[in-house]
Amino acid sequence: MKFVVWKAYHLESEDIVSRYLAKVQALVADHQFVICSDEESAKREIVDADVVLCWKITPELFARARRLKWIQFGSAGIDHTVFPELLQSDVILTTLAGIHRVVVAEHVFALMLALARRLNLSCVLQMEHKYERSEIAATADVLAGKTIGIIGLGRIGLNIARLAKAFEMRVVGTKRVLEGRLENIDRIYRASEYRKVLPISDYLVLAVPLTDETRALIGRSEIEAMKPGACLINVARGAMVDHDALADALRSGKLAGAALDVFPAEPLPPDSPLWDLPNTIITPHTAGSHPGYADSAAEIFRQNLEAFLTGGPMVNVYDKHRGY
Repeated sequence: MKFVVWKAYHLESEDIVSRYLAKVQALVADHQFVICSDEESAKREIVDADVVLCWKITPELFARARRLKWIQFGSAGIDHTVFPELLQSDVILTTLAGIHRVVVAEHVFALMLALARRLNLSCVLQMEHKYERSEIAATADVLAGKTIGIIGLGRIGLNIARLAKAFEMRVVGTKRVLEGRLENIDRIYRASEYRKVLPISDYLVLAVPLTDETRALIGRSEIEAMKPGACLINVARGAMVDHDALADALRSGKLAGAALDVFPAEPLPPDSPLWDLPNTIITPHTAGSHPGYADSAAEIFRQNLEAFLTGGPMVNVYDKHRGY
């Protein structure tokens, strides 16, 4: 059996990816294993590949695969790389969904605490060698007693909820399929009812997959419906938020702050007004980054490899109809 790795488009550091692939190579020691770092070699090697490991695949590359049965993606979401031919094929698609359950939830709370405690302003003052308490002391706040609205109570969203309860917050959120009571959730709404979460949330967190239903989820009217003085945190996908409307709301004071890890175009263009807004925190799509990526990703691959070879159930199989 032939395993082909197409290394292009990965977001992790080269060292982390190399450690991941070394672990994968050890798992498939009895099979042919080829790593492609350029497109020409990928075009050549994918022709007779049984399995491909990649972060993104193009229609042109996919069309050359004559006997491909399984693609293991190196990301939790693959909205950036699906296309009709892929979705209509019989090729099994698996992702790293769940790999970021802990780290993204912690990143969300790092951002929330930074906004609440005005750490972004403290960093600016530090760079200017200024020891000034007045503005920070007047505007710093606490999370306890506040309401967090989580759009998307999947694995990451539920872990955010667990942490929120430790901070004595009220938790509301949305879920596509309601299946009884969820732990740590004070009130749950169907995904289609997400607008009910907007006016009651002090902190609105987007943690839902990007699908046709969630694209452009937060536009000007939704921002207007949000609680005055609320904060928006997006660790999902940038295409869910109208950034022009968001910038206007941050300038006007309608929203007290925003913390963004994802953007409609990445890298965030240098002329984006978000760079210069003092009530905005920007992180460069690093919410899921952590040293344990290689081990966690390799473990998911190991489970799927065993299932693939024995005909058992695979994990994180992408639902081509649902879109995640």
